[in-house]
Amino acid sequence: MMSSFAKRQKEEKPMVSVILPTYNEAGNIKITISLLSEMLNDERIKGEIIVVDDDSPDGTADIVRNLATEYDVRVHLRKDQRGLATAVLKGIELAKGEICVVMDADLSHPVSKIPDMISPIIQGDCEAAVGCRWVPGGGCINWPLTRKIVSKGAGLLARGLTRLSDPTSGFMAVRNDVLDGIEFYPVGWKIVLEILVKTNCRFIEVPIMFSDRHEGESKLNLRVLIDYLRHLWKLYCFKYIKCFQFIKFCLVGISGFLIDTLVLVSLVELMYIDPRVAAIFGFLAAVSYNYILNRLWTFHLPSIAKPYYSYASFVLICLLGLMIRIGVMHLLIEYAGMGTDLWYVFASFLGIVAGTIFNFIGSKYVAFSENLFRNERRL
Repeated sequence: MMSSFAKRQKEEKPMVSVILPTYNEAGNIKITISLLSEMLNDERIKGEIIVVDDDSPDGTADIVRNLATEYDVRVHLRKDQRGLATAVLKGIELAKGEICVVMDADLSHPVSKIPDMISPIIQGDCEAAVGCRWVPGGGCINWPLTRKIVSKGAGLLARGLTRLSDPTSGFMAVRNDVLDGIEFYPVGWKIVLEILVKTNCRFIEVPIMFSDRHEGESKLNLRVLIDYLRHLWKLYCFKYIKCFQFIKFCLVGISGFLIDTLVLVSLVELMYIDPRVAAIFGFLAAVSYNYILNRLWTFHLPSIAKPYYSYASFVLICLLGLMIRIGVMHLLIEYAGMGTDLWYVFASFLGIVAGTIFNFIGSKYVAFSENLFRNERRL
C-alpha cells in the first residue's frame, strides 16, 4: 500500500536539502557544490545545498558565499560549536526540503548515488537510505588494509544496535519528518547511526564506492575513535535502557545491603542495641540510600513532584519484595525439598531474584513513574 508521503510526492516532487558539514574544505568545496548542482539539474530534482562550516581557518565559508551567486547554496557559520554530528543536526534544522541528504564535502561520497538514495524514499519503500561500502556492489578505492580493519571492526561493535552493514557510513538520505520530536545527543561524528537507532525507521542500503578525500587531511585520529566508543555506549544505553537500569538497580541493591549491614553492626556493637531493633534502622537506612541513588543514578529523575508519595511507595515495594523473597523460599523449602544440604541457600538466591525483579518493576512504574517527575533526563 502506498504511504501518504508517497501519494503526496506523486502530485509534487519533494524538495531535497543536501547538507555538507565542513571544516577546512577549501580545496574540495567548490568541486563538490558544482557536482551537486549539476546532478540536481540533470535529474530535475528541486533542491538546495546547505553548508554548515565550523569557522574553518582556510576560508571555506567565504568560498561558499562567493559561490552563492552562481549556485543555490547557502552557508551557516558556527563559531561557538564544533563537531560533524552537531553540524549535520544544524543543517537539518535549517533545511527546507522534505528529504535531507547528509554527505561529506571532501568528494569521498559519490554524488551520482543521490538519485538512487532518494527514489525509494519518494516511492514510500523506506524512510531512509544509507550509502554502504560493505554490500555487494560497494567498496573502497585504494584503501589500505588497516583502514578496512578499523572500519569493519567499528561496524561489528555496532551490531547490537542496527542491522546496517556499514554503521560508520556518513552518507544518508532521510525523510525530514521522521526526525520530528527526536532528541539527539551526538558524540563525535556518526550521526547517521544515531538517527537510525533513535528513529527506528525503515531503511535500505545503497552500494557506493568510497574514495579518499580529494584534497586535505583525513580527520580520523585517536580522539575520533574514542568518541565513537563513547557514542556507542550512549546508544546502547538508549536502546537497551531497561537492561542497563536493571543492572544499575542491582548494583544499588548490593551497595544498600552493605549500608544495612554497617548500620546493624554499628548499632549492636557500639550502642548495644538489640539486633532485632537495630535491623529496623539498618533497613530504613538502606532503603533511604537506595531510594536516593536509584532516583538520581538508575532512573535519572532529579526533579520530583510528589516526594513523600514516591518515597513511601518505594518503601512499600521493598517490603513487598521482601515478602515475595520469603514466600518463594517457603515454597521451595516446603514443596521442592530445598530445606537441607545447603539447598536453602539456592532457595534464598531464587527468592532474591524474584524479589529484585518485583522491586525493579514496582520502582520503575510506581515509585519512579514518569508521571511523578518533572524535567526527566534520559540516559
